[in-house]
Amino acid sequence: MEGIVHFSTIMKPEQRRRLDWLRDNVVGRVLEVGCSWGYALGWVHGDVGVDISPVPLELARLMMPDKHWEVADATSLPFLERSFDTVMLPEVLEHLAFPDEVERAIAEAKRVASHRILITVPDGDKATEEAECMKHQWLCDTSGQTFLLDLLSRDGWISYIRETPPFLAFKAMRLEGAG
Repeated sequence: MEGIVHFSTIMKPEQRRRLDWLRDNVVGRVLEVGCSWGYALGWVHGDVGVDISPVPLELARLMMPDKHWEVADATSLPFLERSFDTVMLPEVLEHLAFPDEVERAIAEAKRVASHRILITVPDGDKATEEAECMKHQWLCDTSGQTFLLDLLSRDGWISYIRETPPFLAFKAMRLEGAG
């Protein structure tokens, strides 16, 4: 497990572009999965953040007491179906076991999202200085991107990818009247 993202990292232009893309694409009630200390959720003015680690959530609670913070796993979210308009998984999938946990995390996001799923992943090796491990390379090649687009596009959803170095952005939207 990696450490907490430093404030200096999120203020870098490339990270601010990622956060701005998320902010510009959220709608309604927002859940962030893998929220760490909540910087992305705060940036997009979201509502609920979950993380597998309780330590960064304590910081999130101190910094943004008006938000709801909960310890939860991306593959088993403690929310009812379609509880959120937007579900974000920013810089999360590369930390999950491929392909099983990634498939389960996408299925859970689709279950609790009523309108949109937003995903960002690094497009290469270490995305930040504090990253303690190399990111999983499956996200960077065409077959990994096709795999993710296919998962997102099933069951009444449409999706697309946007390459914005140093990250890739995936946006999925539920089709009207679908499942």
